[in-house]
Amino acid sequence: METGPSIDRTLAAIDYIIFGLMLLISLLIGIFHAIKDRRSLKGTDGYLMAGRTMSALPAGISLAVTVQSSITTVGIPNDVYLYGISYLWGLVSLAVTFFVVSYLFLPILYNLKISSAYEYLDMRFQNRYLRQLMTSIFLFSYLMCMGVNVYGPALILSGATSIDLSSAMLSTGLICAIYTALGGLRGVIWTDVFQGAIMFIGMLSVIIYGSALQRGFGNVIDIASASGRTSTNYQTDARMRYTFLGTLIGLSVSWIAIFGTSQQQVQRLLSVKTQKEARIALGIGIAGICIYNVFAVLCGLVVSSFYVECDPRLAGCVKRPDELYPFLVFNIFHRVPGLTGLFLACVFSGSLSTVSSGVNSIVTVVLTDFIKPHTNWSERIYIWVAKGATVLCGCCVIGIAMAASVAGDIVKLAIGSFTVFTGPSLGVFLLGIMFPFANIWGALSVIFCGFASGLTMFFGSITLKHPYHLNGFLNVSAERCPSDCDFSMGPNITYVTISQLGNSTHFDELNGIENFYALSVYYQPVVLVVVTLVVGIVVSLFTGGWKQRNEVEKNLISPFYETKLLVWATKAYQKSSPGKPE
Repeated sequence: METGPSIDRTLAAIDYIIFGLMLLISLLIGIFHAIKDRRSLKGTDGYLMAGRTMSALPAGISLAVTVQSSITTVGIPNDVYLYGISYLWGLVSLAVTFFVVSYLFLPILYNLKISSAYEYLDMRFQNRYLRQLMTSIFLFSYLMCMGVNVYGPALILSGATSIDLSSAMLSTGLICAIYTALGGLRGVIWTDVFQGAIMFIGMLSVIIYGSALQRGFGNVIDIASASGRTSTNYQTDARMRYTFLGTLIGLSVSWIAIFGTSQQQVQRLLSVKTQKEARIALGIGIAGICIYNVFAVLCGLVVSSFYVECDPRLAGCVKRPDELYPFLVFNIFHRVPGLTGLFLACVFSGSLSTVSSGVNSIVTVVLTDFIKPHTNWSERIYIWVAKGATVLCGCCVIGIAMAASVAGDIVKLAIGSFTVFTGPSLGVFLLGIMFPFANIWGALSVIFCGFASGLTMFFGSITLKHPYHLNGFLNVSAERCPSDCDFSMGPNITYVTISQLGNSTHFDELNGIENFYALSVYYQPVVLVVVTLVVGIVVSLFTGGWKQRNEVEKNLISPFYETKLLVWATKAYQKSSPGKPE
């Protein structure tokens, strides 16, 4: 991130203190729970699942915080500046998510008393290799994402201080690994609660101080409205990044996949005392995500209010769109000692919460799906293995972050791996839960077809020069840019088109396959889920699945299916299941 020479971005002592305190308190929380639980008799269940005794409030806050990574913390404000507030409509999808996860996924997964979400696949399809395949894919996808989550904030920190990039990644990664290893899931959840508070305070500070500099939040809204940032894009072109329909449908699928099938979220829902409290925790988590995203959008409007007169990219003050929000804080908010440090703490809290919960989830599935089935050790040994695996996983994350610092394409690979993972993961779970005639061949076809389609879509999209007007970039201003990158405040007067930032491509220049590659990232998981489900159903029926439909145990099929959908498709509900769920 490069700025003009006259900008003083040296952090004050209070900035370092605030940032250091965030790291220290996170570490102390892990140490506290390590000491508190050192005599626990609950073994790995206590270490990895918090003894299944967590209350709804901290578990719900942890649910909200773990999905709001540093990428989201910085990315949403930048997107609001570039595309407007259409992203807000995606929050409506969270209501759909709550209903589907609460009544389709949670009753099954909670009553099975499992630790790994992928244990369900083993029970449902009677094939441990399917379970281990999904676990392996989860490991690769989340390790990549966590590496990028360490790299992004470290890049911001190294740009704002004298700390070099490698030291920033190494120190924060090790602290995260240490408190995760010491505190187990309970320590991670309570650290998430603390870091979530830091994230909210940090964003609120930017909103309040930025609005004050712009003579009130009403003026911020007026400036954003005049530049088109508060308008909703109702176009139906699936290639545009943000549209009302795209965000609503696309985020519904993504959120359902995250909360219903991802180990990171499922593990928290299974750690609470009762299924009722798990549903409450889910509601708290979704409410927290809504509030967090609204705050992030408001931060984006503040960014817009400062840059409508001059886009920092056109002025040569930043090189990439993802630098806009950090540039605002370092450029303007450094006038208040402590605010920059609070911003850094906010960004790193988003990173640490995501990485710590991800590492804990990875260790849980490795121990449950790969180690325990082949060993017969004592619980004490399993706990030490889990702690060692946590540190090792943390080192792997640091290594991936280091690789990201020298190979920019790894960032795209991490984001793409998550998108590719989401569709097939949701597809195979829906196949097992909703269709009793689905068999192992159908499940395997879902996975292989889904990942083949997802990888094709991903690599096709990164080779396509995405048209700027299909992205939906809003117009930006090139007027009144300061020569030293020290931006003044005031309303915008003249706008220019985004074409100044690159060459535009017309609709008729895209052929059939390029139109497919140009699909919005919000439509990609939808396409993958639909394709994989259709393939899975057809393959199951052609491989004898219909004859096997009566063999499915009742507690492995959702009650939602029994009461709402095609109950005639199976007689399994009329016979008693071997282990009646609680």
